[in-house]
Amino acid sequence: MFVVDAAKGGSEFPKIIRHIADLLTRQGAAIERMERWDERKLSYPIGQAKRGIYILVYFRADGGAISQLRANVGLSEELLRLLVLRVEKQSPVRGQLFTPQGEVLPQPAPAAVAAPEAKEAVAETAPPAAPPQEAEVEPGQ
Repeated sequence: MFVVDAAKGGSEFPKIIRHIADLLTRQGAAIERMERWDERKLSYPIGQAKRGIYILVYFRADGGAISQLRANVGLSEELLRLLVLRVEKQSPVRGQLFTPQGEVLPQPAPAAVAAPEAKEAVAETAPPAAPPQEAEVEPGQ
């Protein structure tokens, strides 16, 4: 997760994405996904920045590359902070996706779109319903 000054989130944003991708690829990292999250108020000011844009990046790299990446982010004027965590599974997409070249990717289809197909599969495998039984009516009632 990278944090960028919100003031650089306009027309400069593709340049920021390319800068992050360059930092990662110089360390031999393979980028899997780059996602821009919403602009938010920072818990405390970082330099002059009071608002930041969070950029979630999934990548694969050797453990030794992380310390060099941290050092490079510390020297970068474009990036405010870096948080690196090891994860086993990627989270669902919450923001706007980007290529490492800074181009916007189309949003993936929401999970709700896939749900009707799943319901059809369940309906096909469900046992058939029992035919309704007729109630016997006794004479005189």
